[in-house]
Amino acid sequence: MSGGVEDGTEDVGGRDDRLLDWPQVARIASISRSTAWRMERDGAFPRRVRVSPGRVGWWESELTRWKRSRGAETPPPPPRKPARTPQLPGTARPMPAPGASAPPPRAAKPRRRGSKTPSAQMDFGF
Repeated sequence: MSGGVEDGTEDVGGRDDRLLDWPQVARIASISRSTAWRMERDGAFPRRVRVSPGRVGWWESELTRWKRSRGAETPPPPPRKPARTPQLPGTARPMPAPGASAPPPRAAKPRRRGSKTPSAQMDFGF
């Protein structure tokens, strides 16, 4: 059998080609819908086909060809943020490094009227 999706020679929209809905596309592409949308906008993902006013699909042959073209290409890992030391309540904050500018002091939040908290609720009993 020649000219099928498996060997990548099928014409887009040909007799044996199928329109796939998003859940099927997500299984094949292994990317999120928003990533697919961004890649489609940039020309790096197959274009959707309007099936009806509220429905779109993707040609299976285009998705298969797209997946093969990516081969062993893997996206670079996202940049890592340096780990923060957890700040526990009641512990002193670390001093800024010499020469570093200190952040401006935070203004006190205005109290709302009628939000007086009984002192019994304020005592944590540690």
